Amino acid sequence: MNGDDDVDLAVIADEQALWRLVTALATAVTPFEVAEAFTKEGALAAGGAFANMAILSDTPGLVQVVHRPTFNPNVVAQRGMFGLNANTPACEAIRSGLPVLLGSPEEIRARYPELLTEIEQAGLNSRVSLPLHSATGETLGAVGFGWPEPQVFLTAQLRRLDLVAQLVGLALERANHHDFPPSGREQPNVLETMPNAFFSLDAALTVTYMNAEGERLLRTSRDAVLGSNFIDAFPAAAVRESVGRYQHAIATGVSVVFEEYFAPFEGWFEVHAWPDRNGLNVYFSDVSERHNSEVEQTVALDEARQAHARLSFLAQVSSKLHGAHSRAELYDRLSKAVTTSMADWSTIVVPSGEELIRVAAYHRDPILNSLAKRLVGGYPHPFTGPSPGVVVYRSGQPLRLTHLAEEIVNDLDGSVASAAYGRTLQLLGDGPGLIMPIISDQAVVAVLTMVRRGGELFSDEDVAVMREVTTRVADLLDDALYLETQRETASALQAAALPRTLPTSPRLRLAAGYRAASEGSQVGGDWYDAFELQSGHIALVVGDAAGHGLHAAALMTQMRNALRAHLFDSLGPSESIAKLSSFVATQEPDAFATIICVEIDPLTGEGVWASAGHPAPILLSSDGTSLYLRGKPAPPIGSMDVRFSDRPVEHELVLRPGDRLVMFTDGLFERRGVDLDIGLTHLMITTEQTLGDADTASACESILRAMLTGAHDDDVCLLIADFSS
Repeated sequence: MNGDDDVDLAVIADEQALWRLVTALATAVTPFEVAEAFTKEGALAAGGAFANMAILSDTPGLVQVVHRPTFNPNVVAQRGMFGLNANTPACEAIRSGLPVLLGSPEEIRARYPELLTEIEQAGLNSRVSLPLHSATGETLGAVGFGWPEPQVFLTAQLRRLDLVAQLVGLALERANHHDFPPSGREQPNVLETMPNAFFSLDAALTVTYMNAEGERLLRTSRDAVLGSNFIDAFPAAAVRESVGRYQHAIATGVSVVFEEYFAPFEGWFEVHAWPDRNGLNVYFSDVSERHNSEVEQTVALDEARQAHARLSFLAQVSSKLHGAHSRAELYDRLSKAVTTSMADWSTIVVPSGEELIRVAAYHRDPILNSLAKRLVGGYPHPFTGPSPGVVVYRSGQPLRLTHLAEEIVNDLDGSVASAAYGRTLQLLGDGPGLIMPIISDQAVVAVLTMVRRGGELFSDEDVAVMREVTTRVADLLDDALYLETQRETASALQAAALPRTLPTSPRLRLAAGYRAASEGSQVGGDWYDAFELQSGHIALVVGDAAGHGLHAAALMTQMRNALRAHLFDSLGPSESIAKLSSFVATQEPDAFATIICVEIDPLTGEGVWASAGHPAPILLSSDGTSLYLRGKPAPPIGSMDVRFSDRPVEHELVLRPGDRLVMFTDGLFERRGVDLDIGLTHLMITTEQTLGDADTASACESILRAMLTGAHDDDVCLLIADFSS
């Protein structure tokens, strides 16, 4: 509600102009006087710079137009006659009964090209003509307005123009039906036909006039209030603020506009008070419907905004939690997600034995975040203790605290550990706290604590949002648990597939290494193997089964065992790979893998090798040069046809004293966005740099460390064989 101190000067000017028009129309008796009053006051009342009026003549088919040749209202109005069928905005408005809106010279040129020059010479760039109607809907004429600037014609402006047109139409209807007495003219009162309630006050706030609409809205007769003081006549409506505004308007001569709720009338009223030399003119309208609609719209808009914000928050949190491969990772992501959006720091505890242990913590301050991380794994909460987290864990209901750290510290015992815990909480920052249970299968599986340092209390809306968050977390926990089980099983299978020990030989020394992918949490299908054959030779194998997870690990185990059997039967690398391919084709038709096999005599260094789509070995000579053994590999397992030419070719190999044979999976040198030849060259250079390292195991670790400096999204296997004299 605006007071007189908040009045917009433009609004005041518009209201004064409107009242000048009302006063002028009230004293106009003949149609021409109505037109004259309108052309003098109507432009400013409508917020324009030019006004004219067209009146239907008594002669059928003719229209009389009244206008002023300049924008100066003191210039005498002129009249002219037009045919009703003339192509003018006024005649079209009369014929159609609809407004004619011309917001720019382009619109005027398109619809009334013959009038464009005349309109531009008058300094106008936009025009409007509105029909004038009687109370019964009869068309009486039209009014026109003009502006020097182009207009967009927003809703508020069109309402203003329509109000002016209604006032002029009522005045013209009265003038058309007025009978003049021989001795003079009666003074008609257009105020009686106004759609707004109106009353006048003198300087002492005595009611001097009230129209019919005023009687209806104020639920009284004018005879009962005329001559009475406004305060006495309307004690319920004359509240202190209203009377003060009226007195201020009379004293300063400045109009006031405000809205006020009048309890006796159970409604909101828009009040306009316009001072003149006799006192104050007041008109008001019942705007309860509009006000209630605006309130409803505001409430609905607030609710919509809250719903949108809630959905956006839930979508953001869900996006940040999606893809977590373990419960630990999920809790860590959750703590960070809710902290960055709703709190300053947070922690998560889960049950373990007879106590709650902290598994995640996050603080939005990077420095304090390091302190928060120290809480993880420390300061457990026994189920018998008073911790708020334990209370929520046992009850399964959210808990809000005004000063979380203070309430926790007050319940701590005097132990050194408790003192350290309390000090940590105080350093992280005290304030309102919200503790939420995370429930899965009707049991509390975790408790989330959120704290705002000196911030606002958590609201009911916050609790409702966090209920939805924790519900989604519970669903994701099931997925994370499933992935953990899958990974643990796959890891066990992979561990079983890797040899526990490597064969030993006086001249052939072996070393191997395995690195899981650093991105993601699914176990891959990479493996290595080394074992002694019946012939005394050593079999070296490196393989890579496509895919990740339990299926890849199971496939890897099957291939490792089958290949071991074939090699042990002295079939050799080529025949063993061919038989393995036949086995896989019948047992696992969708499988895909690459394999390289080397069979070597540990006494002489002589051997053979064959590959099924796998990278060839690197041979590092004792002189420090490396060679990539480019043989003729067969297609990978799963794509070869061993009945024809796809059978692997065996290549001879001779290791001399000081030579080093390096076998590996492609994850060791392949990187996204890096050419394969560049990656392979990098691996060869790295291998050459290990020449001086006589310890095979140390050389193996050096290569892995040098090649895996950053994140790698694939598993890696490396198998090294050194031959000595």
